[in-house]
Amino acid sequence: MKNVRVTSALFVEPIPVLLVVTLIAASLAFAQGIAWPGDLKTPGLKKILVGKTPLWVEVADTLEKQERGLMFRRSLPENEGMLFVYREPVEMSFWMRNTLIPLDIVFVGADGVILNIHQARPLDESILYRSAGAARYVIETNQGWFARHGIVPGDRVTLQERRTGNSKQAK
Repeated sequence: MKNVRVTSALFVEPIPVLLVVTLIAASLAFAQGIAWPGDLKTPGLKKILVGKTPLWVEVADTLEKQERGLMFRRSLPENEGMLFVYREPVEMSFWMRNTLIPLDIVFVGADGVILNIHQARPLDESILYRSAGAARYVIETNQGWFARHGIVPGDRVTLQERRTGNSKQAK
């Protein structure tokens, strides 16, 4: 029987491999359009316009997402929020159970017009924040976001089309 010496041809210096892997990952991120400086937002966010002001939102369009909302979150980036989408416009109310951050709660009609804006207190379940009419959408942002941008009831919300990039009034 012959003596055979086995050597590994796959041994490579660890630092150059790590550098190559990092460069490939960064290249893929830029190629997919997810790492351009102006768009460094949490993955899965959608852009809407409130008046002419962009807002990046998580879309709560299932019962599970709507029930959880922004509960248990300790912070929310400044120009981000949550958009609740309902099938039919109805008069509704929200509360702040297990919600740790102060929020603006904004009710929006099916036509995209803001019905009313509430400033909601964290963890306060004694108050129900009610819509001023039938709402199809609700937006939650950091408290004061709408006031800082001069947005008031009667202003419009525009949803961005996902596929074509066109926009439409909230419908």
